[in-house]
Amino acid sequence: MKNILRTAVQQRRQYLIDKLLKIGVFKKEDRHLYEWTLSDLEREYEYMETNQVKGKMEQENQQLQ
Repeated sequence: MKNILRTAVQQRRQYLIDKLLKIGVFKKEDRHLYEWTLSDLEREYEYMETNQVKGKMEQENQQLQ
């Protein structure tokens, strides 16, 4: 069970890192994305999605489909 949860967390972290990289977020406050926790990545992605780059993110999502 631990391995399944660990794998799911790693996959979600990588998914969020990939999405943030595509919209131009590489690091913040001298911390690279790979150093962030899942919670940090979720917060940043939510912030970017709702505030700054919603239009760009929608465009990226359409290209992926």
